[in-house]
Amino acid sequence: MLEKTGFGYVIIDGKKYDHDVVIHVDGRISKRNKELSKPFKKRLHTPLAPPEIEELLHENPEVIVIGSGQFGALPIMDEVIKAIKSKGIELIVDVTPRVLEVINKLRAEGKRLAAILHVTC
Repeated sequence: MLEKTGFGYVIIDGKKYDHDVVIHVDGRISKRNKELSKPFKKRLHTPLAPPEIEELLHENPEVIVIGSGQFGALPIMDEVIKAIKSKGIELIVDVTPRVLEVINKLRAEGKRLAAILHVTC
């Protein structure tokens, strides 16, 4: 269960993560590998770029949820959106505090979901 988020952290199943996280279809939680997107960085934030979502696409989720940060500052490349939609996967993007509830609801409904949560700006 996703419990709480604030600037720089998210609490999932009682554990505090002080970095961006990826929630895999099988429930595993891993640290977001921003290095895959660094070549696409132009300014302040490292964008969410196609190399970061490739693994999630292979997991065949029904839904991918992206928490774009506490204030929605995570840049998401158009190619990411196109890649997700081209696979027929539902995409939900919102600020991280709001997507926690969405993810919990989708999990309760038994949806196969994956998520990327940005925990700062």
